[in-house]
Amino acid sequence: MDRTAERDSWSRLGPLALADGTTAQAQVYLRLREALISGIFRPGEEISLRRTAAALGTSVTPVREALRQLESDGGLEVFGGNRVLRVPILTADQLADIRDIRLQLEGFAAAQAIEGIGPAQIRLIANASAIMQRAADAGDADLYLESNWRFHALIYRAANRPILMSTIEGMWLRVGPLIRLAVTAPFHFERSMESHRAAEAALQARDADALQAAIMRDISDAASDLGHTLNASPDLSASMSTLT
Repeated sequence: MDRTAERDSWSRLGPLALADGTTAQAQVYLRLREALISGIFRPGEEISLRRTAAALGTSVTPVREALRQLESDGGLEVFGGNRVLRVPILTADQLADIRDIRLQLEGFAAAQAIEGIGPAQIRLIANASAIMQRAADAGDADLYLESNWRFHALIYRAANRPILMSTIEGMWLRVGPLIRLAVTAPFHFERSMESHRAAEAALQARDADALQAAIMRDISDAASDLGHTLNASPDLSASMSTLT
């Protein structure tokens, strides 16, 4: 099986089952934000207002407002003379900045999480890791990426530092689509799962240093694999090096 088997982005986006108690715009925003963070969309992919509304099964009004908010957050950008809304293509310098920030913030959040994490959360983290392993064995990049964000988010949220978590989510919003490219590198799944298993073991042992090291290794390996993929794709690499 293709190790990076993918389903159409739009079919995975919706439909969205709107719930009572929260505005449609807020629910659309959260769904699109999650889609970007978990790599449903690819760098440079155009995000059409009407196509997004059709995929989510909503009117265009809440989608329009959600897209404006995501543009303000840095998760989307306006591009070209026709002012097309798309997933940003980051420069090499921007990627290096995000990698370095993630290493510091996520390593710190992981170390802080040790004190606040409980058995129920550890079981959820182990479940996310098990799903990732099944996805890796099946070559299902979509399921892998969705569970990857859940795995990391569960750890960081246990630190109980909302501002820190919001900042981490902002970094993932920008880099999530690019993590999708990293999984195409040889042995990415294997290296990533080694880090995740090390993180699980550190959680069980309540070893903050080991957990921090496992998370930072995962981030570094993903950045390295992304570089490998870009070097093997001259057109995309050139775009990321020259766009501002």
